Amino acid sequence: MKALSAASEAVAAAERWAVIALAGALVGLILLNVVTRSMAMAIYWVDELAVYSMIWLVFIGASLALRRRRHIRVTALIAALPRSAAQAVEIALDAVVLAFCAFMIWMAWIWYDPATLTGYRFDLDAFAGSTFNFIYDEPTTTIGVAKFWVWLVMPLFAGTTTLHAAANLADRLAGRAHIDGVPGPPSAPPAGKERAQ
Repeated sequence: MKALSAASEAVAAAERWAVIALAGALVGLILLNVVTRSMAMAIYWVDELAVYSMIWLVFIGASLALRRRRHIRVTALIAALPRSAAQAVEIALDAVVLAFCAFMIWMAWIWYDPATLTGYRFDLDAFAGSTFNFIYDEPTTTIGVAKFWVWLVMPLFAGTTTLHAAANLADRLAGRAHIDGVPGPPSAPPAGKERAQ
């Protein structure tokens, strides 16, 4: 279980740097857009790239927030329960989150359908004509690349959140996760990082 937490922490560290880089890129793109438009020399692909940077920033940030247990949550009911009952509810919630994240992996697999694509020897026209799945055909408006590269954030998000949810559940089961609003000694945070809640 410690190996799972360590892997999750390593991914979270990479996500933190990715979020910093994407936030910087987003600010830079917006400033570039403002400057070039004010000079009547607009660079049209900047708008679209800024949107895609924001999308990646949100999904990677959400994955990181899941590992750090920083998503908004209502804890009034959990705080009103005895410690053992609160722990059981938290374990159940972590299990539900893990199940949902695993479901997202399955949905991303269906969406990208790599098995069928491989069966068609990566012939995108034959794949789209047979499956009516046009994920690989749709281009971006101004950048000129296929949108499936942009949408790769979804399977990436599904994979990282599944890892984080599994690590969070493992930490909860091992007693390394704090329960919001429930009195008791604070638990050690995962992998020597900040407290879990």
